[in-house]
Amino acid sequence: MSGAKEESATRKNLRVLLVEDNPDDAELVILELQRAGYQPSFKRVQTGEEMTAALTNEAWEVIVSDHSLPKFSAPEAFALVRAMNIDIPFIIVSGTVGEEVAVKAMRTGVHDFLLKGHLKRLVAAIEREIREADMRAERRKIQEQLLISERMASMGTLAAGVAHEINNPLSVVVGNLHVIRQDLEALVGRLNEQAGALSATDRLTGPSAVDESVQVDAVASALRESVRDAEEAAERVRVIVRDLRVFSRPDDDLRGSVDVHKVLESSLRMARNELRQRARITLDFGTVPNVDGNEGRLGQVFLNLLVNAAHAIPEGRTGQNDIAVRTKFENGMVVVEISDTGSGIAPDVLPKIFDAFFTTKPIGIGTGLGLAICHRILTALNGRIEVKSQVDLGTTFRVLLPPARATRTQSVPMLQRAVPATIARRGSILVIEDEPALCRVLERLLLPHRVTTVMRAREALARIQAGERFSIILCDLMMPEMTGMEFYGELIRHHGVIANRVIFMSGGVLSPHSREFLERVPNLRLDKPIDTTRLHQLVDEAIGLELPRFGVDGPESLSSK
Repeated sequence: MSGAKEESATRKNLRVLLVEDNPDDAELVILELQRAGYQPSFKRVQTGEEMTAALTNEAWEVIVSDHSLPKFSAPEAFALVRAMNIDIPFIIVSGTVGEEVAVKAMRTGVHDFLLKGHLKRLVAAIEREIREADMRAERRKIQEQLLISERMASMGTLAAGVAHEINNPLSVVVGNLHVIRQDLEALVGRLNEQAGALSATDRLTGPSAVDESVQVDAVASALRESVRDAEEAAERVRVIVRDLRVFSRPDDDLRGSVDVHKVLESSLRMARNELRQRARITLDFGTVPNVDGNEGRLGQVFLNLLVNAAHAIPEGRTGQNDIAVRTKFENGMVVVEISDTGSGIAPDVLPKIFDAFFTTKPIGIGTGLGLAICHRILTALNGRIEVKSQVDLGTTFRVLLPPARATRTQSVPMLQRAVPATIARRGSILVIEDEPALCRVLERLLLPHRVTTVMRAREALARIQAGERFSIILCDLMMPEMTGMEFYGELIRHHGVIANRVIFMSGGVLSPHSREFLERVPNLRLDKPIDTTRLHQLVDEAIGLELPRFGVDGPESLSSK
């Protein structure tokens, strides 16, 4: 008895779908497999409907089919497998057809053809075809990973390009608004001084002057409001660009301590247009530690899940539907839940949603890569994704991530010495920037300092080599002909001390090479769109420090100019 149990335990399991109307012929196939050491579990089907149900509800390792059945046939069965996009070994076993029919079947893609009276080759054929099916599955997996990687890279490149192209003109807009606001206040102040200089007699005899003063105040108030509205709109664009940069970072493998709430808020802003016309948004953020992850990749995951939640809900029913975002710390993992009250996912579809290229969306709307990418990203981060869904009630996706070992906050290095509110000295500033409009606005923003602008780094080098001295050099990081990094390298080689005066300006979207460069050099950095307060702070600190490396013009040199 024990020997029978041991023999059963050593047998290999095999799930076989038999397309056969004759029970005796089906038994012959099973006996042949058992003689070869297999313990097959099988189901016999005789119609297209039965076969469809069997393929939908269960997983099979091989299909063995008779060629001709009363209501079905092997060619029809194979066509059904193809239509369902299932890659499974399909072997015909028949005793009623000739060589010509067998060749025709093989040409359509059937994997092998055997005669019922010669089943000795059956086991070898099944094992060969299972091995080849496994190899095809592995190749598909590799191809899917390559396609996912290419898509992630192309999305990042596109986002990086868009962010970079927006940042320069946005810097011009933000800078000019700052100048307009300053000039407006100066103009209104002068007009008010003139109005205050009017004598009592002038006011009594000249009511038109008083009226003009009132009109000036009204116009100034309207202009202030217009400038304020424009500044708020520019700030919204700046936040959008900053959020876009989260999805454009090329350092896919760089991991660190990430605040999931910050990433979720960024993703919510990015998905705002899709969300607001479909559902009410509710947030329930718990107290959670930072996670060990990658900000850009997590942003992709959350954005995809939010957009999917929105697409599960018809437009125009905002008051009837909800999308909820919750965070909590549970069983040692940070949990992010995104729930919707949408259409839900059918039970037969649910197991396939993380498969690459599987989609229920119309052609042109979905590629079937979104959830596959999410699954891959989270697996790489030692996390996981779970889903629960009920048709017509909604869906909840749960993202589980390990907490970071330590929370580290990195910031751009700042000069530590306090600076007086008013700087008595004026510096000479060199601006290297290939955007003409940004050069002009920086000239205006940096008054009363003396500002020289050039659009090419080589011209800047020529000026320095000719003996011109500059307190600060504001240099764009990425430029044609010669980059800011190459310019810095030339300074280090030929004018070492001057390299310390460089402050780099960057669109904020960095390649691995430029990121490594900025981490390596001690110089400060300004992100575009340029924050005018930050710009003035850095310039005033640099010029206010009485250190030899800053070469500041003293009162003597100013008086002679």
